[in-house]
Amino acid sequence: AHRRGGKLIVATSAAQVDELRAIQARAATNGVHDLRLLSAAEAQALEPALACHAALLSPSTGIVDSHGLMLSLLGDLENAGGMLAVNSAAFSLAALQSSAQAAIEIEAEGGVRLHARTVVNAAGLGAVALAGRTRGLDARHVPRAYFAKGNYFTLSGRAPFKHLIYPVPEPGGLGVHLTLALGRQAKFGPAVQWVDAPDDL
Repeated sequence: AHRRGGKLIVATSAAQVDELRAIQARAATNGVHDLRLLSAAEAQALEPALACHAALLSPSTGIVDSHGLMLSLLGDLENAGGMLAVNSAAFSLAALQSSAQAAIEIEAEGGVRLHARTVVNAAGLGAVALAGRTRGLDARHVPRAYFAKGNYFTLSGRAPFKHLIYPVPEPGGLGVHLTLALGRQAKFGPAVQWVDAPDDL
């Protein structure tokens, strides 16, 4: 399930209007040509509850049922002969120099070894540590870990907006924005709280 409802990126000060123009230019460079710069009055005509100096309208932005999408992708994987192995933590990776077919060896906890041509390290909070345990990976490609906690807040009443509402991006993230679920419930977030370790709450 999905809905293409559009998004507004808003400038809350006159100084941010140039940033909207820069976003529009970067989008065009990346093949997105439908962004339109709106005046405050034009933005408010679309969203009467919105206060801003200007906004960038992205009419083709939408939302998707992420759980349904993951199940669909899993179905595609299984139809192609793949399988999902859960609770099989990768302990280390190794780039194999001698293998013609599989260039990467994955060692899972318990000693299980798998070979793959491509590995995507999507280990979440453990991704940096796993990269550090990858034999054959140059240390300059191991990123430094920064930990941030994102807090979201759900609006209990009716959503005051029809579009997704985003601020001009800020260093370290997209800023607190308003998202809409397929059932039109509104959620605000994330409020970023930097922490020292992944288990800091």
